[in-house]
Amino acid sequence: MGVCSEHIFRRVFDRWQIPLQHFLQARGLDMELAADEVQNCFLRLWNNCSKVQEEKAKSFLFTTAKRLQIDAYRKNQVRLKHVQQTNDSSVETQDAQFLLEEQEFKTKLEQVMDAMSPASKEVFILHRFDKLSYKEIAESIGIGVKAVEKRMSKALKHLLENKIQLPR
Repeated sequence: MGVCSEHIFRRVFDRWQIPLQHFLQARGLDMELAADEVQNCFLRLWNNCSKVQEEKAKSFLFTTAKRLQIDAYRKNQVRLKHVQQTNDSSVETQDAQFLLEEQEFKTKLEQVMDAMSPASKEVFILHRFDKLSYKEIAESIGIGVKAVEKRMSKALKHLLENKIQLPR
C-alpha cells in the first residue's frame, strides 16, 4: 500500500522532514533553501504516492533530494556559462568599439597635426610623444624655452580649435 493516505503521509513527513533538511544542509544548502527543497521532495512524494510504499519513502525522499540538488547545480552551471558567454561577447564588442574609436582618433589627430606649422608640430611631438621637457626640447633644436612654450601653445590652440582632446 502506498503513502496516499493522509495518516501515512503525515507519519512519513513527521519522521523524515528534519533528517532530510539536515541532509540538504550538510550538502551545502542554507536552512531556508533546504526547507524549500524538503517541501519539493514531499510534494513529489505526494504526486507519486500510489507508487511508493511506506517502507520505501525514506529512499524516495533522499534520492529525490539528491536529484533536485544535482538538477539545480546543472541549471546554475548552464546559467553561469550563458552569463560568461554574454560577458565575453560584450567585452569583445566593447574592445572592438574601443579599437575603432582609437583608430578614428589617431587618424583625426594626424590630419590636424599635418595642418600645424612645422615648428609647432615638431615641439608638440617632442613634448607629447617623446616626453621631453621644454628645456630638453629647447636644447635639442637650439631655441629658448620661451620659444618652445610659444610653439607648444600654438599647437595646443590648433588642437583645441579642431576639437581634439588629448589624454593627460
